Amino acid sequence: MLYCPIVNTEHRRNRRSLPATWQEPVARLVADTPLRYVLAAMVRLVVPRHRVGVAVVALSGERVLLLRHVFHPTAPWGLPGGWLGRREGPAGGALRELKEETGLDGMLGPIVFSRFEPRPPHLGLAFVAEVREGPLRLSAEIMEADWFPLDALPEPLLPFVHRAIEAARAWRATALPAGEALS
Repeated sequence: MLYCPIVNTEHRRNRRSLPATWQEPVARLVADTPLRYVLAAMVRLVVPRHRVGVAVVALSGERVLLLRHVFHPTAPWGLPGGWLGRREGPAGGALRELKEETGLDGMLGPIVFSRFEPRPPHLGLAFVAEVREGPLRLSAEIMEADWFPLDALPEPLLPFVHRAIEAARAWRATALPAGEALS
């Protein structure tokens, strides 16, 4: 179950487009090796970039792992996660954050929730993961961690966290036969 809001493409309708008779010649020209590098450089300079945050909905049976974060003053409890590093893929970043913040490894499943967050502006991606409970080694940015029953979560939680947990529960209920873990 992915959350995919309808994208507003109104701003794109007013752009001038390349005349159809020019498309093929321009495509051949861009395929030329030197221009390919110029195009790649222009994309890096001109195309807007966004921060990407990743989170892990770490499930163990009917419980979810939540962390009390030092740097989240308004809603201290949340999911393991953080910012992607330069040239880091979302799945690798999610597993890295889980390991860094808790010392735990997990079996990562799909992205179950995504949303653009305005403050700070970033794309948030939440993965579901099956995590075996074990001794926690918390990083300096985590005050405490605990496994909470899915029907008894601490408050306040950010709306992103609530919706990611709901999406992970829904995905697990439809994707896995009763009693099975991610594989």
